[in-house]
Amino acid sequence: MAGVTVRLAGPDDWADWRELRQRSLSEDPDAFSSSTAMWTGANDTEERWRARLADGPCFIAYDDERPVGMVAGRVVGGAAELISMWVAPEARRRGIGRTLIERVVAWADGRPLSLRVMDGNAPAVTAYERQGFVLQDDIDGEGCRRMLRPA
Repeated sequence: MAGVTVRLAGPDDWADWRELRQRSLSEDPDAFSSSTAMWTGANDTEERWRARLADGPCFIAYDDERPVGMVAGRVVGGAAELISMWVAPEARRRGIGRTLIERVVAWADGRPLSLRVMDGNAPAVTAYERQGFVLQDDIDGEGCRRMLRPA
């Protein structure tokens, strides 16, 4: 991963997070239950992006200062969850996804960690399984399956 760094993002990194999130939703729409409509148009404000980055840890991967990957963690009802995972196509297969997942695992600090993955997204399932996540049988109303990483 020469030239690649992963940093904890803060509100001042909103433009990089915005670029990645909008790219992820437009380039890989079938990988997410969110849509571009949720983060564009009237929803595309600096204030909203800054608030998103202030709401739990967000990590951005940079390749020579160019943002190429993202992931976030959040706490829902006392449980830790990994969300918004994406690596740009030009940066895949270089270990960036693994490093991003590891950052959220470290943030979870031994707590059980869950995530949702679109049913049929085999590359994502494989990446998460390599990091200790176990695919669950249920499929929710948005076509997602839950994966759990035990404590």
